[in-house]
Amino acid sequence: MSSPVLTASACPHDTAKNLPTWIEFFLVLGQTSGLEIGYAHAADFPEFYERFREVNLVYANPLDALRIEDERGFLPVAMPDNYDEVVFVVREGAGSTLESFAGQPFAAVENQFATLLACLIFKEEGVRTGEVRFYPSWGEVLAAVRGGEIGHGVLYKDFYAQLSDLSLEGVRTVKVSQARRFAHVVMLDPEHAERREALVQGLARMAEHPLGRLILDDLGIGGFAPFASTEPIRELLAC
Repeated sequence: MSSPVLTASACPHDTAKNLPTWIEFFLVLGQTSGLEIGYAHAADFPEFYERFREVNLVYANPLDALRIEDERGFLPVAMPDNYDEVVFVVREGAGSTLESFAGQPFAAVENQFATLLACLIFKEEGVRTGEVRFYPSWGEVLAAVRGGEIGHGVLYKDFYAQLSDLSLEGVRTVKVSQARRFAHVVMLDPEHAERREALVQGLARMAEHPLGRLILDDLGIGGFAPFASTEPIRELLAC
């Protein structure tokens, strides 16, 4: 009897910039793991969350990894070595250091790991900010800072890395974190738990596969390491 098909989906933040590469990623993972893997695209986060009910394999940011674990009992499989980081930005004239955030409201996106990481860094650096003002997207955070609606904001590093100098006109970058806490997580549904080890091995072999190496390079991933428990992420939430 042939192996069942696993249906995979990936975080919209990632697929928005290179969807063809992500489709190829899961095709090659199927080859390196010996499993049959199909791809179900989600154009935005509402659709991504809707797909949680039907997919078997998910590449999710740390907070969404917890969400699908809680909602469907998904199991952590592996984590790449490109860590999620946060960028602190201010409107020109609002300051040039992280300390300039002290006592000031700042813009962010709700329920995003970058926002959580920013708050933890403020805590660790002893910077007491004002309220967090939430915007629907990182683009709207940037627009609010650029337009002078708010003087301070935080951006997801992957979003920031795509911006042109023109997009950042009028905005000063004061800090890019190097926290190296967590990255996105590959999560597997409990119905296929016996295939977790095949996926761990398949992800490890991606870097040795000729096309796999090119795909990982395009995604900014050096390789994957097994990730057995989300408890470290939950402990971070409790900080």
